[in-house]
Amino acid sequence: MSGGRAVGAPWAMFRSLHVANFRRYFIGSAVSNVGVWMMRTGQSWVVLHLGGGSGAALGVVTFLQFAPTLLFSVGAGSLADRFDKATVLTLTQSLVGLAGLAMALLDVLDLLDLVAVYALAAFVGIVTAVDAPVRQAFASELVGGDNVVNAIGLNSASFNVARLVGPVVAAALIAGAGTWLVFLLTFASSGAIVASLVRIDRSRLVRGPLGARVGGWASGFVCVARNPLLLCFVALAALGNATGANSLQVLLPIVATESFGGGALLFGSMTSTLALGGLVGALAASSLSGVPRARWVLAAIVGFGGTLVLLGACGVLVLFVPVLVLVGAACMGFVVLVNTAVQLHAPPAYRGRVVAVYMMFFLGGAAVGSPVLGLMTDLLGPMRTLWVTGVVVIVAGLAAALALHLALRTTVAAELPGPGATGRRGGVVAPARSAVRDVTGTQHDLSEGDPGSSRASRTVTPHA
Repeated sequence: MSGGRAVGAPWAMFRSLHVANFRRYFIGSAVSNVGVWMMRTGQSWVVLHLGGGSGAALGVVTFLQFAPTLLFSVGAGSLADRFDKATVLTLTQSLVGLAGLAMALLDVLDLLDLVAVYALAAFVGIVTAVDAPVRQAFASELVGGDNVVNAIGLNSASFNVARLVGPVVAAALIAGAGTWLVFLLTFASSGAIVASLVRIDRSRLVRGPLGARVGGWASGFVCVARNPLLLCFVALAALGNATGANSLQVLLPIVATESFGGGALLFGSMTSTLALGGLVGALAASSLSGVPRARWVLAAIVGFGGTLVLLGACGVLVLFVPVLVLVGAACMGFVVLVNTAVQLHAPPAYRGRVVAVYMMFFLGGAAVGSPVLGLMTDLLGPMRTLWVTGVVVIVAGLAAALALHLALRTTVAAELPGPGATGRRGGVVAPARSAVRDVTGTQHDLSEGDPGSSRASRTVTPHA
């Protein structure tokens, strides 16, 4: 099947779930992902009240949740390529569960203050910085052959839809019982993935070759820096999350309480609507087969920016909530496409490290953008901030399209060696031509056969 064409049968988008190992992992991972976002939402809600409704205070807790990604995710990518991923995930998820239990106990005992929330948010941020790249890279080991693309897409969809579903569940629980139950269920959700990891048949894992264990942690940066497509995807993901997707997490609680005078119930309705659109967008993106084309990723981020501009112009609640469906669909469509594209354009032997670089900039972008968004909200108000972030996302998408076009024209003009050449040390070889075909919309070489084949692994030849 050629890249980007939708699979005929409606159920084909879930074909990887026929693999028992992936099915067990997918269910446990989905529950755990939702639990982590429930915890983050609960932390934001507590800070919103303890901090007197300050957007800056919300920006600080979001910064602490994601800033550790900037420091630890690259090292975690090396772990993903060198050690048993199931063992690493069991450890990280156990630690997340213990943090959730600690927050629940502090909340019940009325000992949860800003210092405690900030400290536990930073701790969970450190753990998830290690967990995220390992989890993303693990999907390709659970299936083989033609199911790799679909498994990565579904895993990416689960990871990103959780950021919308988690706040929905958390808001409902906060309105009905309180934040303590949110934190307690986070503890329980971590047990779901630990149980699924224990049940995985490790003899059936499709592990990478010994080559996956060579090279240092910097190899991921080499892969990204010397591949125009990977560099473009990572940059767009960072900026799109820092200004676009992240704005929804920071601004929606303030929009619900200040702009429309509501509370937890209205916030829950908003996040439910956003999650509905996100589910549609994620499933649509993961139903595609083959390697996502660059022009699809570029169109997706421009479309996402457009929906944010439209949302920022909706000053009436009856218009704001329905438009959230479009925003959620556009947001998750872009995120799933760019996540899948990064993993499938990365050399299999270095996939963990490339994903780690992607996660560092993707989640790290949220850490950097959150305080800025908080200050913008205090100065401009939440609705104008939404409009401004939408414009920034649109401009970034158009600028990336132009930059990628110029970079690939320059690469072709350099007359790189053919597929049989080895190239200079650390250099990019033949795949530049594949990249050009991808951007212009023609069949991409990687869409034929297993993304783990030698053809894919020749995209770059990194040396630490």
